[in-house]
Amino acid sequence: MGLRSSGCSVITGAGGGFGRALALELAARGGRLVLSDIQPGAAEETARLARARGVASATALGCDVTKIEDVEALANACEGPVDLLVNNAGVSSGGLVGDLSLADWRWTIEVDLFGVIHGCHTFVPRMKKQGAGHILNVASAAGLLCAPRMAAYNAAKAGVIAISETLAVELDGTGVGVTVLCPTFFKTDIVNSGRFADQETRTMADQLMAGGRPVEEVVLAALAAVEHDELYAVPMADARWLWRMKRALPSSFRKLISFGVNLRAKR
Repeated sequence: MGLRSSGCSVITGAGGGFGRALALELAARGGRLVLSDIQPGAAEETARLARARGVASATALGCDVTKIEDVEALANACEGPVDLLVNNAGVSSGGLVGDLSLADWRWTIEVDLFGVIHGCHTFVPRMKKQGAGHILNVASAAGLLCAPRMAAYNAAKAGVIAISETLAVELDGTGVGVTVLCPTFFKTDIVNSGRFADQETRTMADQLMAGGRPVEEVVLAALAAVEHDELYAVPMADARWLWRMKRALPSSFRKLISFGVNLRAKR
């Protein structure tokens, strides 16, 4: 589709991490930003940084993506067409099935999956009516690979991928594109606010995040996929190879994952 410098980009979860880094990259390219976060002060700080980059305008709003009325208010705050919607707000959780509490399951699904559902439900009709635009749904390689100790997170992100694949067919010929971003680990603070059933799982998550790629690399890969109207953005080579292996050799893939988990457990 190409990102028009005069268009409006809407980002949820823009108060930090990927959302903030994406906002700052878009600010450097021009256009207008509508930035939201469950913490309004964090969204406003991102807007301030974006204005310092010379963006035409940056509006900051508080938004709880689990509440459809908040997402509708976000849409109503946009002046003119929306060129890019980024359903980015998300949380992390971890623990074995049966150990992670049902409350934490619901929390993960409500934010990571229903947040995207609410964004698409609200913005897709508007974008279809204008006959242009692009939706970037932030999922994870977890939704493709489904590693152990991440069942709730895996399920939510797999749902985001399924929604994106469905939309890609439903929106064909409308002028509206869809990209689903599926990175592995990159450096954000998402684990710090996560919910984990046990310390072992939390420690593993901390170690994996510490070795992650810079967030700016993921931002550039995501925007390149949007500009080329690609459905899947899988920026890390490890995820691409494991995804290929899972599809081609599913039994070998499961054995590899099990071996890796058992090896880590013995350390």
